[in-house]
Amino acid sequence: MPIKDSNPSIEWVKVRTVQSKRYNILYLDSGSGIGGGQRSLLLLLKHLDATRFRSFVGCLGDSMLAAAARKEGHPVIPLDLPKQHDKGDKTRRFTFDDITRDLRQVKVILQLLGVLQEKQIDLIHANSLAAGLIGGVAAKLYGVPIVMHKRYATAYGVLDRLCEALLDRVILVSEATRWTFAPHSKQALIYNGVELSKLEPSSQVERQRNPACPDEIGDPIGVETLRADLNLDPNAVLVGIVTRITPEKGIHTLIEATAKLKASPAVQLLVVGGPYFPKDAEYINSLKVQAKKLGIADRVIFTGFLEDTEAILSFLDVVLLASTIPEACPRTIIEAMAAGVPVIATPLGGSKELVTPETGILVPAEDPDAFAEAITQLAEDAERRKQMGKACRLRAEQLFCATQNARLTEDLYLDLL
Repeated sequence: MPIKDSNPSIEWVKVRTVQSKRYNILYLDSGSGIGGGQRSLLLLLKHLDATRFRSFVGCLGDSMLAAAARKEGHPVIPLDLPKQHDKGDKTRRFTFDDITRDLRQVKVILQLLGVLQEKQIDLIHANSLAAGLIGGVAAKLYGVPIVMHKRYATAYGVLDRLCEALLDRVILVSEATRWTFAPHSKQALIYNGVELSKLEPSSQVERQRNPACPDEIGDPIGVETLRADLNLDPNAVLVGIVTRITPEKGIHTLIEATAKLKASPAVQLLVVGGPYFPKDAEYINSLKVQAKKLGIADRVIFTGFLEDTEAILSFLDVVLLASTIPEACPRTIIEAMAAGVPVIATPLGGSKELVTPETGILVPAEDPDAFAEAITQLAEDAERRKQMGKACRLRAEQLFCATQNARLTEDLYLDLL
């Protein structure tokens, strides 16, 4: 609301001063690695309007997120946040020991209060439940609003309710993440974003510019070199999963499905990614043993962690996601769609609202026969893949533009400031 004054010129100066305030935002993340949530956060920071918002990243000082944030020029504040828990056990997502360990680290609240005062923080943005709980207490004590990105589609019972009570707003990354007990007005749906300009659709898909998302078009770099390095069959249909390698991603199901495929057309499976938790290295080894025992070691290619996945997506024919637990808004899916690549996924969490009949196929979790059938359908029908690819790109332009979604997030901030 304009500030009233008898002198119009003074009123204009006052209004302009209020509108030109640059707000300090503290982003909290408790992850030690780089998963979809951390990648989405870094992308938001990249597209945030730096003339209106100054970003500070509060995280574990020795984490991969800290290194990535520093590399991109964002100030990092090392904090003793509770480390993100290993969620490999899909039946006990938060154990009593997990909660007890977190409570022993409440000293970080005092640490946070010092940061809020020193950096004159105007708003806290939590990127996980643990960060939301700790940050929520600090926000209430200091008197600033707090927003949490709800990047999980499972329920944590009393912890969810406690966190919701501490938050001013919740950003949902899919309808699957909505809290049914919380007011609808407190929750805003903003899908994860992707840089459309960096995910060039494969050659058979005609590129269409979206005027509302004015990213410049870029070309994939090193595609042919990467194909040669991976020793890919030039005549094979390439299917792949691009993700962190953990048991709940169901990659063992994809390897078993690959073994069930017919010899023609030839299909190669690419497993792109590395371990997130230390014990996940054992899972990767078990996958390699599985492929060898099934006699398809030459058809399953493990690339390891690749920081730049655009080149991979540019030559995949189909992207797979065989998750056995609900995921909020899998980056694997939205990046595939931006690249114009059809998706075969399990209908859990946000996947079932992201993948439509026009953009891919949904199959039951832990069902290698169903995956084999879906892969065969798309491997044998290049025209269907092409039409699905076009629909994927269009859906990505409508929902997943990083620039648009950053503006929506900024608007949410301003509602609270």
